[in-house]
Amino acid sequence: MFDVVPEVFDYMKNNGIGMDEKTCTVHLLALRSSDHVQLGLGFFYRMVESGIEVSVYSLTAVVDGLCRSGNVERGRELVEEMIGRGIKPNVVTFNVMVDSCAKRWNLGELDRILLLMKKEGVGFNDHTYKILIDGFTSFGNVDEAKRLVLEMHDKGLKVDTYLYNLIINRYCGLGSMDGAVSLFDEMTQRSAFPNADTYWALISGLCKAEEMGLAMAYVNEMQTKG
Repeated sequence: MFDVVPEVFDYMKNNGIGMDEKTCTVHLLALRSSDHVQLGLGFFYRMVESGIEVSVYSLTAVVDGLCRSGNVERGRELVEEMIGRGIKPNVVTFNVMVDSCAKRWNLGELDRILLLMKKEGVGFNDHTYKILIDGFTSFGNVDEAKRLVLEMHDKGLKVDTYLYNLIINRYCGLGSMDGAVSLFDEMTQRSAFPNADTYWALISGLCKAEEMGLAMAYVNEMQTKG
């Protein structure tokens, strides 16, 4: 069914039937949802070359389809190509690619995307930070995850306790109790509030490291705070 969509596009164009981005995007989204990524990419190029005013919304829909299929490199290349044609990506476009890299541990491509993001002057939003913190924690690069959490604080963004818990858990899993305790201290100094999960992660890690005195100190602190 979907393979006739390009033919319909050409028919409408050749017979002077009005088309706009909104109409075309319905087809793009349908193609993405049904995993017809290459058809969607081809349809997008027809949109661009036909003179339709194409926005970042359509670009992001196609990039999302490419990333879902595991072809984040092609998604980045498309973004770079469209920048040259005057269609600028936004933070949502970049988040789609960053998320795909983080889930697939594609660190080389992630570096290229972050460099492009910086070049285009697109800043991180809170969702970008969450994706990267989750990704770096998963990779085992907890120091970078910690740096990003503290950067969020410095920029005045809301930092959920679960992000701290994620990193503290990972420090403990790696046996880096100095890192876990240091982040816990940073957390309280910045008026972020540890919960029961934070304490138990830290206490469990300290017990495994046979630092029973410090573990008991945190047990007492948790009980005192209720």
